[in-house]
Parts: sequence; structure tokens; C-alpha cells
Amino acid sequence: MSEAAAIAPNPQKLEKASRQIRHLAQFAIVEEAGISAVSKAAVVIVSLVVAAFIVWAAFMRIDEVAVTFGSAVPSRSVQVVQHLEGGIVRDILVEDRAMVEAGQVLVRLDPVQASAEWEQAQSRRASLAIKVERLRAFVENRAPDFSSFDAKYAPLVADQQDILKANSERWSSQRKVFEEQIQQKREEIRAAQNQQRAAEEQLKLVTEEVGMREQLFNSGYSSKVDYYAVRRTRAAVESELSRLKGQEATAAKALEELSKRIGDLDNNIRQDSLGELGTVSAELAQVDESLGRLEDRVKRLEIVSPVKGFVQNLKAKTVGAVVPAGGMLMEIVPIDDELLVETRISTRDVGHLHEGQKVIVKVASYDFVRFGSVEGTLRDISATTYVDEKDNQPYYKGWVVLQHPYVGKHEGQNRILPGMTVQADIITGEKTLLQYLLKPLQASFSQAFRER
Repeated sequence: MSEAAAIAPNPQKLEKASRQIRHLAQFAIVEEAGISAVSKAAVVIVSLVVAAFIVWAAFMRIDEVAVTFGSAVPSRSVQVVQHLEGGIVRDILVEDRAMVEAGQVLVRLDPVQASAEWEQAQSRRASLAIKVERLRAFVENRAPDFSSFDAKYAPLVADQQDILKANSERWSSQRKVFEEQIQQKREEIRAAQNQQRAAEEQLKLVTEEVGMREQLFNSGYSSKVDYYAVRRTRAAVESELSRLKGQEATAAKALEELSKRIGDLDNNIRQDSLGELGTVSAELAQVDESLGRLEDRVKRLEIVSPVKGFVQNLKAKTVGAVVPAGGMLMEIVPIDDELLVETRISTRDVGHLHEGQKVIVKVASYDFVRFGSVEGTLRDISATTYVDEKDNQPYYKGWVVLQHPYVGKHEGQNRILPGMTVQADIITGEKTLLQYLLKPLQASFSQAFRER
């Protein structure tokens, strides 16, 4: 019984062997039947499609971009409109958010005070200019020329003419006194010279008479009394001649002194007039300078926009309001042909960026699908990073120059205004589609083969 039990087959082994035989039979049947034509065609088509896709992906180039976000900004800073001296508002010609042109009048200030000061300075200047002309005419000893002055200054001209006349008469009167004294001394000199010639002639005759008397006295024909009388006469004539010469010298010295005094008089009067002319001319220069400032102030009573742009933060809102000196009236946000985009650049992307790269700008206010985008050029990148106040993440600033300040084809529509948010895609290069698809595999292999 035991041997028969050992020889009997195991039911589990028999079932397993039976399954294997069935599989072998099915495999044999497939091999004998072969692969159908449809299946073969499907395999070929799929293989060709995959190959074509790989070839297309190898040649299909796609832009690499650094996606950044920012806002439109004017190329110039916001212009603060102020007034140096301040004043009272007379007219307000703009309102907040209004667009203004460069040179357009924004606000007018009350001109009463400035105009009054300007008129006063004009009158002061005319008075000094007339006085300068009077002094120059006096110094140059000529008639004054007041023809260039307005008729309204006729009273000032008349006053200066009276002063010039009085000064000239006083000068002439003082000179006349010296001239009369000089004439008197000249007459004294001429009289002394005439008397000297008569005395010299008399001396000559007396000297001859003395010679004759001396011969007669020596011969005994004349008395000693007569001889000495003639000699006394000669001595008297010689004394008179000496006196006359002294009188002439005294008169000549007096004449020289008078000539010096009249010269000093002319010089002193001229120097005094020149000194006064210098003082008045300096004062006139100061008034001219003040007048220039006042003229500028009167012109600036009309406050104009320095640039084309939009009004914001309007402070002067009521007529009659007082504007303090240096006070701000409003701000002008410039709008010019060169509009910039200030964008935030990630520290991860900044190494791939440089000036001159092409940028595609999409304005949030205008749907990209409907209106399109605006091309631009990366102009500059900040030298260092800034820190976001919200998440404390560092970033660089980039500035993009837009080709035109509007979105779409029509210049007058869809304008890009300062402050609008944008997405700026900076094109850093190109890659094929195949490179994009293989990049994850390359990164995986690179990381995998470095693990321990």
C-alpha cells in the first residue's frame, strides 16, 4: 500500500503542469498564425509620428524669457509746481487728473502788490537815470539830453534841470571871483612893467647926468652940492626900479596862486560830481537788478506747466487762497514720447540680462489677447538689490524703454499712463522644444549620478 501511494501522482503538480502545457500551446498557435497587417501598420505609423515629432522638436525654437512685473513711469521725475514769493490765488484754470501742455497756464495770482512794487521801482529808476544824466552833463560841461525819458517823468526832468542850472551858476560865480582877481593881478603886473620901463629910461638919463656932473666937479666947474644932488636922484630912481620889480614879482606870485585856486575849484567840483555820479550809478544798478526780479515776478504771476503731463495733488483749490512763499500748488506727472517701465528683476534671472535685450510688455489695463503687447528695450539694471517691504525678498530694478506709449495700432487710443501695472517678459535667448523636454531628464540624471 505504501509503495502504491508513493507511485500515485500529486494532484497539485498535475494541475500546474497542465497550465504550462496550455500556455505553450497558445504561444505555438500565435507563432504559427503571425502578426496581422493592421497591427504592423499601426506600429509603423506610431513610429513615424514619434520620429517626426522628435525632428520637429529638435528644430522648433522657443524664446527664453525672464518674467518680471512692474509699472509704467515717466522718464522724468514728477514736477512739483511751486511759487517763489507766493501770493493770493486769482484764477484756477485746471483740476486734478487734467492733462496739460508744456507752457499752459495753470494758476494766476493777484497782480496788485507785485505791479505796485514794479511801478514804484520804475519811478525810482527813472529818477536815478535822470540824475545820472544831469551829473554827466555837469561833469562834461555840456547840455543834458533828457529826450529818452517818458513825458510822465517831466517833473523829475524839470527838477534836475533846475539843480543843474543852480550848480552851474554857483560854479560860474565862484570862478568869476577868481577870474576878476586874476585880471586885477595881470593889470598890476602890466602897470609895474610899464613903470619899470620908465624908471629904467630915467635911470639911464640920470646916470649920464651923474657922469657929466662928475667931470665938471673934477674940473672945478661944478659945485659938490650939485654933484651929490644928481647922485641922490640916481639912487632914488634905482630904489624905485627895485620896488617896481618887487611889486611885479608879488603880483606874479599872486596870479599863480589864483590860477591854482581856480584849478582846484574846478577839480574839486568835478571830483564831487564824479563821486556823486558813482554813488547814484551804483544805486541805479541795484534798482535795475531789483527791477529785473520784479519783472520776473510779474511774469510769474501766471504759473505755467513746466512739462506736458497730468495734474495731481492739486493744493490751490479756491480763489482767494493764500499761497505761501515756496509753497506747492500741484504736481505734474510728465507724459513724453519716451515712456519707461520700471520692473522688478529676480536675483535668479539677473545674471542672464543685459542692456539692449528685447522686452515684450503686457499692460494689465488692456487685455493681452484683445489689444496685444508693446515692444521695448531693456535700458538699464540697478547696480545693487532692493528689498521688498512685504516679503523681505531682494530684487533688482530694471528700466525698459517702450517703442510707443500706447497699446494697439492707434496712437490716440489705449495710452499707457504712469502708474499702470505691467508684465515685462525680457527675452534672454532661445531653446529648441526638444531641449525643453529633455531638460527635466538631464537635471534628474545630473542629480542622480551625484548621490552616494
